[in-house]
Amino acid sequence: MNKKILVIDDNPSQCKVIKQLFESCGYSVVALDSPEEALYLLEWKDFDVIITDLRMPWMNGAELCQRARKTRPETLIYALSGYIHEFDRNELLEAGFDGIFSKPIRIDLLRDAIEEDLRKLRMVG
Repeated sequence: MNKKILVIDDNPSQCKVIKQLFESCGYSVVALDSPEEALYLLEWKDFDVIITDLRMPWMNGAELCQRARKTRPETLIYALSGYIHEFDRNELLEAGFDGIFSKPIRIDLLRDAIEEDLRKLRMVG
């Protein structure tokens, strides 16, 4: 069964690119440009991984991560942003991110981190 990824980025073209990249790696991907819509979806749908932009107009990625953790504590959550320098790394980790990655994305690095973290979860669970 394909692992399911939820991608949140307020830039629809970024959503499309990330969705296509991960689908080409064999993942099932839902891409949304609204953090609010993503939180609503998480109320009733499971994902193995969430990848979110940090800098969005309605809600930043750290807040989204904190709120998603309340609903889906077991889901891996990664920050992906071109503005990493605007955020304090420790605060992002405290928000609950499992990893922090910079744009432009290196799909191989992010994919490898996700696969490694998923393996660790399977060994623990």
